[in-house]
Amino acid sequence: MSHTIETITARYNAGNTTPNPKRIERLARAIELGAKDAALEAVCDARRTSTTDTIVLPAHRYEGLSRGKGWARKGRGNSAEWGERDDGGYRVGPGRWTVGGNDGFSRKGEDEWTVKHVKVGTEIWTVAS
Repeated sequence: MSHTIETITARYNAGNTTPNPKRIERLARAIELGAKDAALEAVCDARRTSTTDTIVLPAHRYEGLSRGKGWARKGRGNSAEWGERDDGGYRVGPGRWTVGGNDGFSRKGEDEWTVKHVKVGTEIWTVAS
């Protein structure tokens, strides 16, 4: 099945969700670029999308507290790769990332993200779920 903006909007409506205008704009651009259906579905299903080869994951909610601190990490131990702080979050590339934070006292939390590249026509986009 070849997707159009109408079929994608119908998909969101069937799930009782409304995509934000920026997401619809990106999907329309992906269709213009000739993205295959699998790529369009990956962009639809992603929690975040980027039209570059990296993406900014949001900081953990505890990081914003008065004594809070946070991090983004791929892997563990000495081989861990750390995300680069950027625009209220962390700029990362593909992989399984853990974005964590603590409040400076006893509360601590982590969010798991899977980041991957998607070929959209002739471009490489990045999606995170």
